[in-house]
Amino acid sequence: MKLYVIVHKMMQLLLLSLSLMLVMPPVSASSADKEPAHILILYDSLARGTTREGNVEALQRLLASYGAKITLSTLDGYKQGTLKSYSKVAVVRNLADLPLINSDYLKDFEAFEGDYLHIGEFIPAQVQAKLNIQTKTTVRDTIQLSIGQLSQSLLRVENMSYMVRNSGISYGSISSANGDFQASYAAREGRFAVAPYFERGNLSELALAYVLKDWLGAAAQSYTYLLFQEVYPFSDLKLLEKLSDKLYSAGIPFMISVSPVFSNFEYPAMQRYLETLKYVQSRNGSILVNAPVVASTISQEGNSLKGKMTAFVDALAQYGIAPLGMGAELYWAYDKEYALDGMGFFDSAVLFPNQQTMYKSQTDSSRPFVSSMYSLSLQELQQYKHTGRALQAFPMNTALTLKFHEQGAELDKSVQNLITSWVTFADYKYGAHKVQTDTNTIVSQEGSLLINGQHVDLSDAKKEISADFAYVQEEQKSFSKLFNFQNTVFIIIIVLTLLVFGFLFIIGYRLYRRKYYK
Repeated sequence: MKLYVIVHKMMQLLLLSLSLMLVMPPVSASSADKEPAHILILYDSLARGTTREGNVEALQRLLASYGAKITLSTLDGYKQGTLKSYSKVAVVRNLADLPLINSDYLKDFEAFEGDYLHIGEFIPAQVQAKLNIQTKTTVRDTIQLSIGQLSQSLLRVENMSYMVRNSGISYGSISSANGDFQASYAAREGRFAVAPYFERGNLSELALAYVLKDWLGAAAQSYTYLLFQEVYPFSDLKLLEKLSDKLYSAGIPFMISVSPVFSNFEYPAMQRYLETLKYVQSRNGSILVNAPVVASTISQEGNSLKGKMTAFVDALAQYGIAPLGMGAELYWAYDKEYALDGMGFFDSAVLFPNQQTMYKSQTDSSRPFVSSMYSLSLQELQQYKHTGRALQAFPMNTALTLKFHEQGAELDKSVQNLITSWVTFADYKYGAHKVQTDTNTIVSQEGSLLINGQHVDLSDAKKEISADFAYVQEEQKSFSKLFNFQNTVFIIIIVLTLLVFGFLFIIGYRLYRRKYYK
């Protein structure tokens, strides 16, 4: 009998344990605890004024989308022993007529045992031998590039190297429009990877992303997100609500990157802005805080950015809005002040291409993020052809970006294109994101939003904000009653004076007329 009781209790404990295992998610090491890969990028030139201009920046953004920390340096400025500090090195050779003469680098590279990625000209001899690579150069040509489901034709190139022969794993294909050649776009074998052609703004960006995923050993599943940029307090907020409703009805989760406001939180205009953001959040929209506009005058303001960003994030949290990340141009991650005081609250970000760099305290190493996305404009994606009806996810987490249009017809057209595009968009809330200020902790967990441990009500109705507000407070008037009384007396005197003058005018007119008749 005792044995039966013991067995029965053990079975109860076993069933309880199994039920807990089914309810609770599997415990895994947090990605925040993992040390990000630290990659050294070396380049011979930024190739300004050529078709290769911007490819170093594009490589930086691609690597950042995999959560890597990046250190940037020129090959000429390389110092002996630097390679020993890195397990992964990427070299960009943009100039076909500039051989490498830095003996310190050449000596260190011979002894380097880490992973090596080569982009462009002058592939090292040991890499050529490992991958059995033979290259040729086309002076001026029109090519077609294909990778995965995507292809792009009529790409004009100058002095482009391509692999006539290679071994190892091949990626994509590149061919001449006139049929002169067809070759692999890139190749990888062991710790070496090579991509002879790479430019910003065409399909070679995404093609290189496939190579980077394997070279970095990134095994995590990637997702595609929809992001609307440039939402301001003075934007058409009614249009933003209509956009939210339309995407919600179509079952498309989305994000908006909102401009921060640093003061006047009590004004009705700001309250309407917050109410609209809360409504967007309730319609399956996620909120990102966009980096504030940097002007030449701001660069001299001192250390006020942290306080301003804190105030805005706290204002959102107090209103029941949970921002989950930050959107900024790439150079923000390479500035000590901006990365710490502006981006230090967020562990998730999307880095946009640089429009105009205005550093305050530039550094050669980037700030990595636990969760990062590569931004790709929808207009750029539409210039590529793809096979199959549904577009599969890109190798890295990607944000398809659209400017928030102020014209309803243009917006309707863009949204309709998204609905019929067969792109599967993920919900940003289902990722792990954390925003931390001194007073508020904002996190997302499996689609739920929490502010300081409390679940955010995503069904909260939008309130109408009254426009009656004294934006300039009236000063107290000590003698207003006296002045009003004096004004009344003066008005009465003036009216009486006019009446008397009118009466005298009539009498004078009659006397003059009688005298005239006589």
